[in-house]
Amino acid sequence: MEISKFEICTHYLKRYTETILYLTLGLIIFYLCITFSKDYEGYQFWYGIDKAVSWLSMLSDFNPLREPLYKWLSKGVGQLIGFDGFVFLATVSLLFIKLHFFGKIVGNFLVTTFFYGCLYLLLFEGTAIRVGYAVALIIPALYFLKTQKCSYAFLLIILASQIHLSALIFLIIFPLYYSRRLNSIVFFLFLLAPLFIVFDVSVFTAFKQAIGTINPRYLQYDEAKLVNQNSTGLYVYFIAFFAMVLMAIHVYLKEQIQIDRFTAMLQSVTLSGVIFMCMLHDHVAVGARLGELLLIPIVILLSWLYVQFSERRMYFHQFGLMSLFLAYFMARLLYLYPRMFV
Repeated sequence: MEISKFEICTHYLKRYTETILYLTLGLIIFYLCITFSKDYEGYQFWYGIDKAVSWLSMLSDFNPLREPLYKWLSKGVGQLIGFDGFVFLATVSLLFIKLHFFGKIVGNFLVTTFFYGCLYLLLFEGTAIRVGYAVALIIPALYFLKTQKCSYAFLLIILASQIHLSALIFLIIFPLYYSRRLNSIVFFLFLLAPLFIVFDVSVFTAFKQAIGTINPRYLQYDEAKLVNQNSTGLYVYFIAFFAMVLMAIHVYLKEQIQIDRFTAMLQSVTLSGVIFMCMLHDHVAVGARLGELLLIPIVILLSWLYVQFSERRMYFHQFGLMSLFLAYFMARLLYLYPRMFV
């Protein structure tokens, strides 16, 4: 029986759907990043500084607290094909790794790609790209922890910290994974966290000197240099939104959280994100970056929630969940890429 060209094309399209989807998203977000991103000029500026430094000097000044892996790769690849070329290769390849492992954890790459796209694609691939590159190693680390390959997970987190030091915060996944009691403590702190906002208590000043010692660049997040860091006045509503989403997840996935320590750990990590945002409510640039980083596992939790709604034929809930995060995507697009609409 002769097979038509259409059937051959359909076969390969189905077989490589995942690859085609990730590549398409990578190309789109790379274009948005270099064309409309508010932060891309800053990355080019720092690349120019690193490019001017000799390799001998850079290697002799090695400091694992100064994210050398990103510097070495951006300098090395950038000298060969330009900084834009480096960003293109890093964005496309690391996005593929990130989304692939999200799909492996949940078992449905289309659902995880949807929620990651709505929540983080515009931020991590298009704006805070160094954090996005580090997260590409955090997701497989979560997968390896789920499959009981803890040493691999640990090594990936350490490697990610050499791209962006903040990745070290994901070391909390290990105590949270192995201690049920610690998960209960995190949930209790989550319930109390809004008190930091109510009584206007912040911890940033206490740690400011230590932060500057680790990496002087982090002092850019000082309030004096970011007077418009909460220009929209929506930060508290942003915290409240994720707090309510996490409470809904807790209600609908309660049984899974109780019986599966991996799910319980993911929930605790996301709850920690809200806790940190409350603690740093008066330093939005720090609180939002750290909080959103810890909220990354919400992509997995929301995907499981959607799958549960689908299995139970809760179509209204499915539609509501998708509509809510599509609206979130549009709001983030307007905020992060205002140049697109000028």
